[in-house]
Amino acid sequence: MNTAGEKGAQPADLRSGGLCARCGTMHSFASSDEARREALLLMEALRNKQRLDLHLDDAAADPKFRTDYLFGEARGQMFGVMVSRDENGQRHVLRAFSCQYNGEWELEGWVGPLFDVAAFQQLTSDVERRVKELGREIEEREAGGLDAQPLKQERRELSRSLMKEIHALYRLSNFRGETRPIAEVFLGANGIPTGAGDCCAPKLLNHAARHHLTPIGIAEFYWGAENRSQTREHGRFYPACQDKCAPILGFLLCGLESGINILYRDEALVVVEKPAGFLAVPGRGPEMADCVESRVKAILGPDCPNQPAVHRLDMDTSGIMLLAATADAHPALSKQFADRQVEKKYVALVEGKVIKESGAIELAFRLDPDNRPHQVHDPVQGKVGISHWRRLAVEGNRTRIEFTPRTGRTHQLRLHSAHPKGLGCPIVGDRLYGCREGEERMLLHATFLSFTHPFTGEAMAFTSPAPF
Repeated sequence: MNTAGEKGAQPADLRSGGLCARCGTMHSFASSDEARREALLLMEALRNKQRLDLHLDDAAADPKFRTDYLFGEARGQMFGVMVSRDENGQRHVLRAFSCQYNGEWELEGWVGPLFDVAAFQQLTSDVERRVKELGREIEEREAGGLDAQPLKQERRELSRSLMKEIHALYRLSNFRGETRPIAEVFLGANGIPTGAGDCCAPKLLNHAARHHLTPIGIAEFYWGAENRSQTREHGRFYPACQDKCAPILGFLLCGLESGINILYRDEALVVVEKPAGFLAVPGRGPEMADCVESRVKAILGPDCPNQPAVHRLDMDTSGIMLLAATADAHPALSKQFADRQVEKKYVALVEGKVIKESGAIELAFRLDPDNRPHQVHDPVQGKVGISHWRRLAVEGNRTRIEFTPRTGRTHQLRLHSAHPKGLGCPIVGDRLYGCREGEERMLLHATFLSFTHPFTGEAMAFTSPAPF
């Protein structure tokens, strides 16, 4: 097995996507450095272990999942890795192989196909047996000089009917929570080709949508002997294919918009819903480069400002975020925030029962340089933060609060909730100012944002219900 030709880190434009049958919009996704790093780790594991059942020790490994299979007559196939985050902001790495692997559709630790395997096997077993019988009968008739056309016609009709029934088993889910059979969403003039939906990207995106995961990036690579058409080389990254993937990727990606939900977009601005556990702007180091800003820049292209974010949300906070689409729009929008002409509302679930119905919190605080990024109350050197609040409901030993901040200090609502001079009740899941249990996310969501359009002067307002 020759692995000397691996070129897994070569630069390439790995953006993939397609037209959506649902909304008529082109949706696309790109690879990411994080996904490529995970793909390179998978390559290393395949090279070292020389098998796919990586969850087993050598003694329990199944020979049918050895990678020798890919360097023989069968030749290689595509593998894919997706990095994603769940609703609590936890990171997940998913893996998939294209089609079947040595006759097997499923393997622990790998994302399965877009259909129920048991139903597929039950559907195909009898028909495939009859197709093989017809093949033998056709050979016998032709060898004996007899007319085999009626049998060939029967075989064609059986195969055509079987493919329709197989395609009916394929169920595709998108990021709007919709599920459709492949026949309703495949956009192609010549019908659905064999293998459509069996590639890595459709498997990974379908799994992510069904399990409420937000993809951060996908990387697909070829592993094994070069294919017969010489379009795939061992160890190289490739975008999703055009003939089988592109006609369904648009539907699968619908509602994702490159990992963030876009509420509104025009020539001047973009309004998005930021998921919890996701950076608003880049952090330090390449592993912290993926964020709302980078996703929006990838969508808008070269005309987008280098730093399009007009304001920020903490990584642990979800909800509405505003970004400028042009360099001219950015200062006009930023000035509205600086002049306090923007109205923002947040909903939080806090620990404990808040007795009062409403109030205002005015506390001065500053960064604690010995405990970054923690903020501390300091009436002398701190900057004053002002938050109005009202109680929405008491839910057991927790209280649902609506905040209307009048200033935009770092961690303002988190500190105003937790500090004894504020509510004295930390936000649920706050790892800095409260007690975060397990993997629970921080329950703070930006639910409302209003501002003035920088070009038209129109009043703009957006809402996003709290997901908790």
